[in-house]
Amino acid sequence: MNQLRKTLLSVLLSISVLTGCSSSSNSSTNHSETGPPEVTEEKLDITVSILPQAYFVKKIGGDRFSVNVMVQPGAEPATYEPKPQQLKALSEAEAYISIGVPFEKAWMDKIKAANPNMMIIDSTKGIQKMEMVAHHHHEGEEHEEEHEEDEETLDPHIWLSPQLVKVLSENIYQGLVQLDPTQKEEYKQNLDQFKAEIEQLDRTIKQNLAGIKNRKFIVFHPAWGYFASEYNLEQVPIEVGGQEPSASELAELIQEAREENIKVIFAQPEFSSKDAKTIAQEIGGEVLLITPLATDWSDNLLKVSQTFAEVLKKQSYRGNGVVAIVIPYRAH
Repeated sequence: MNQLRKTLLSVLLSISVLTGCSSSSNSSTNHSETGPPEVTEEKLDITVSILPQAYFVKKIGGDRFSVNVMVQPGAEPATYEPKPQQLKALSEAEAYISIGVPFEKAWMDKIKAANPNMMIIDSTKGIQKMEMVAHHHHEGEEHEEEHEEDEETLDPHIWLSPQLVKVLSENIYQGLVQLDPTQKEEYKQNLDQFKAEIEQLDRTIKQNLAGIKNRKFIVFHPAWGYFASEYNLEQVPIEVGGQEPSASELAELIQEAREENIKVIFAQPEFSSKDAKTIAQEIGGEVLLITPLATDWSDNLLKVSQTFAEVLKKQSYRGNGVVAIVIPYRAH
């Protein structure tokens, strides 16, 4: 009996050892099949001023960069004030990419002070800005005051020109290469691809606006000057300094719209459209929204060109010389 017990115990021990080895072998095999845990590459942190810049950085840098945007959706870059947490977050940034919007001038010293080691990339390098077109006035009015060309009278909306975005992108590319020289070849390929996409966008916009005789549009705030210049349109601004029109100026604007048979008022979603709707109601027209600050830069310019083309063509059918008023009023 004792001998039988010893034999059974020996068999059970053998089975246990074999099972353990098999489990260990399977565990080893499974680990070999799945491989070691993947190491996630840490992204470089970059801060930009406006949403379209994030689009440009993404196009060139791909997924290698984490991009923070100062001017959040719905805000206006002329008067934006960075939040304390945004300035604090700059301590982690590798670079700040500027584009010359007005708030940068007021805040750049504080932006630099938040992180003295942060690289400042001037994406406007090599771009000759054009001066803001003077105020629009009725014929016969005389104005003695003249503008001097300084930074405050230069048009900052350079990202609304596809051709100038090529220059912006080249400057961004150079900055990214300084931050991450090991990926220079990849960034160059991305840059070339983006430039090709810009060329295709340019051709499509030209096709959208081709054959239109009436190429003039009235604007309240002259955000679309570079776009107009590039596509042979004429932007006629009502204001330049950013001040809201008074009640009497609104009355004049309504009267002019009636005289020119203007039926479309463009408003920006970054601003209140209350006054734009008031004017549209007075002239029996409608309000359409366009923005210079969309996240998807390419798609936005394409849609804006389609909107302009539709409005210009309709206005041309009426035989008038002026198309629409673009009115970005400040929200209260």
